[in-house]
Amino acid sequence: MGLHRLAGFRSVRLLVPLWSLGSREEVPDTSEGAVEPILLGTSAHNISLPGLTSVAKGRCAIFAAGAHLGDTQCVRFEKRFYRYRGITILQKRDPRLTRIRPGKVALVLAGGAVSGGSYKVGGLRALDEVFACRHNPGGEKAPFSLVDCDTFIGLSAGSVLAFVLSAGINPDEMIRIILGSSTTFDEFRAMEFMAPNWREPLERVFPFLDRQQELFTNFLSGATDPDQIAPYTLRKTFHKMVRTLPSLLPTGIFSTHRLGHYLRRNMKRVGIPNDFVEAYSRSRKELYLTAVDLNRGQMLVFGHDEPYRKVPISEAIRASCALPGWYRPVRILNPLYGEPGEPASLDLVDGGLVRTANVRVAVEKGADLVICYNPFNRIRYERLGRSLVNHGPLALAGQLFRILLGARLDIAKELLFRDETIDADVVFIEPAEDDFAFFLMNPIDYRTRERAAIHGYHSVRAAIQANHERLADVFGTHNIELHPPDVDRYAPPRGNSELHYSDMSESRGRRSSVVS
Repeated sequence: MGLHRLAGFRSVRLLVPLWSLGSREEVPDTSEGAVEPILLGTSAHNISLPGLTSVAKGRCAIFAAGAHLGDTQCVRFEKRFYRYRGITILQKRDPRLTRIRPGKVALVLAGGAVSGGSYKVGGLRALDEVFACRHNPGGEKAPFSLVDCDTFIGLSAGSVLAFVLSAGINPDEMIRIILGSSTTFDEFRAMEFMAPNWREPLERVFPFLDRQQELFTNFLSGATDPDQIAPYTLRKTFHKMVRTLPSLLPTGIFSTHRLGHYLRRNMKRVGIPNDFVEAYSRSRKELYLTAVDLNRGQMLVFGHDEPYRKVPISEAIRASCALPGWYRPVRILNPLYGEPGEPASLDLVDGGLVRTANVRVAVEKGADLVICYNPFNRIRYERLGRSLVNHGPLALAGQLFRILLGARLDIAKELLFRDETIDADVVFIEPAEDDFAFFLMNPIDYRTRERAAIHGYHSVRAAIQANHERLADVFGTHNIELHPPDVDRYAPPRGNSELHYSDMSESRGRRSSVVS
């Protein structure tokens, strides 16, 4: 029941979770008869003002307009967990409350390799099209698009897209970059991200020979074997020399050094700073990229207000894309070298190693609305008498990879929803469970980029149309207005599509997913 329906009552009381009011100024519609709340903190309050009584009980604040609380109509907002056709919404803020100032909007982009990255670009174009405007204080309308988001967070292939968007390059231009028709960036060719790692084996030859010489010298000199407390034998020396052979092998098939050259060349061409602090000071857009410190096994965040902010943007992107085994780890100079526990250099690998997407980082940076785009989600294969196993190892590997990423993100969704300290609304965009066309695209096939972008556009557009009413409700909470839906053929299922606590994770198997 909206607030405009309550205008006919003599008095109204509205129960609002305090975590949705604690540190931000929010007021609902101030038309005649509507509630006019005041900002409360997270502790109990008793405040008396003309025509307004406020009492905080537990985790809810009760607002009452009028003098007679006994005649009030109670309306309480409950947080919602909703999922349908590739869209998942965690709605934790009351859409009936209008914000005085626009909140912070964050765009979080997961990995995706080649086809997944192109799929995301097409999907971002579809998402960008649906935005109509944003209502600023005073009722003024201003155009709104994805490049107007306040915070951009990316990992792996998503780090490239997050950087491009933060620099003000819109999805239309990103598609032209993929297709090679852009006048802003050079065409993103296969050799830019699949340069053979031929340097590393050559770099390893001399250290390998030095180690072989050391082992053989120990044998000739009669050095003591600490395991046997006796001189090294020829057999033991030979075994040790054989065990060092793997050190000749490269740590990845490809290298990201060409990606770094591509980024630096185009940054210089367009005039984009290769520095987090300078980029933020120019655009006032926050950019955060993540990678994993291989030696310490922990995630590092790069950004203008992070400890490792002096790492160049191009190097942070290279590190975030360095999928272990596929790419050689990226070694960078540690800007914190000299501080306790900080090594001289950092060996970094793909940020997706520990997270599917960094929604938590967006929340920690103060985002009120988070849009998370993950291109890899498991499919539901239910053909009678058939199995994905029948399609061979590639189909099996693709599904296992998607199960891993999807299940981790499901856990993140559940934790975010249950965490009472988080009051941000989160919208997840993923492929639908029956999107077999995208599932069949090879993630590393450069030739699929155009087809993946087109498919991403149409599939995300269809998902937005199917969930338009819910999305408009959530985005409207943050003063963002959507264009009306174009078609009605993707209408959502009848009834309530909100999920029960026990059904929030898709990875738990088939359960009743609709609460009546």
